[in-house]
Order: sequence, then C-alpha cells, then structure tokens
Amino acid sequence: MLGRLEMPKIEGEMKTELLCTRITQAIKESVIRESQMEGLTTSEWIRNLIVKELKERGALPRVYRLPQLEREGTRG
Repeated sequence: MLGRLEMPKIEGEMKTELLCTRITQAIKESVIRESQMEGLTTSEWIRNLIVKELKERGALPRVYRLPQLEREGTRG
C-alpha cells in the first residue's frame, strides 16, 4: 500500500496456520473499509480483533513484548 507505515517486526512465534471462514459481502466490505482506515491489511486487522478478544476472555496471556534494543556502550 502506498504511504503505509511499516510496523517494527517483533520476534515471536511465526504465523504458519491459516483459519478460514465464510462471511457476507457486507461484512467483507466493512472489514476492508475499517482496516484501510487504520492503515492495516485485512489480515492484520482481523488478527488484532481475535487476539484482543482472546486476551479479554483470558484465553491468551496479556504479555507485552518490546523490541530488543541495543544499549549505547554495550557493543563489543
């Protein structure tokens, strides 16, 4: 996408699994519209919704990972 901000990659589990579902045209159009408004792909937007819901239900841990940053003066 033109002008899309790239988020930093955070090390973690690779996304290797696929979850498919059927939806109506109206839902698809809404998802596309909402994801574009947030500057996300539809996959990112849907994944964020799923993760948020699972965390709220306690089905996923509420762990926040920060990217590894080199500290000044710690390089060899």
